[in-house]
Amino acid sequence: CVCASPSVGNATAGVATCTLDECEAVCTTCEEGTCEAAGQTCSDPKNLPSQLRDWICTCPAPTTGYVMATVAICELNECSAACTDPHCGTAECAGAAQDCLDPDHSAAVYGDWKCLCRAPRTGSAVNASSACDLDECN
Repeated sequence: CVCASPSVGNATAGVATCTLDECEAVCTTCEEGTCEAAGQTCSDPKNLPSQLRDWICTCPAPTTGYVMATVAICELNECSAACTDPHCGTAECAGAAQDCLDPDHSAAVYGDWKCLCRAPRTGSAVNASSACDLDECN
């Protein structure tokens, strides 16, 4: 037995076990390069002909995000410990004993992170550690 296209699989003297990887196959429900065209990767968690439109686009590191059956919206938290790229603020702020804040997690917006001084000190700086002030009168 041989599986009908676009499914693949065959067996001798028995029923074939058919699989359908929608990331690889050419069919009306298949991904057909959608993820890759957006710089993302495609995975099909089930690979079953009965489980259609379950392929997933996943964003490349250091961005995060995934979605089923369409292009993912990728986010980048430049203050996340997972963000180890040079443009991230995690190490800069931590090295200065300051808190890091990324106001816009859009993957298209880089370099907007801020280092914030910890109380009782005040101050902040964009894309750098801050010079912190301490008002001993208040």
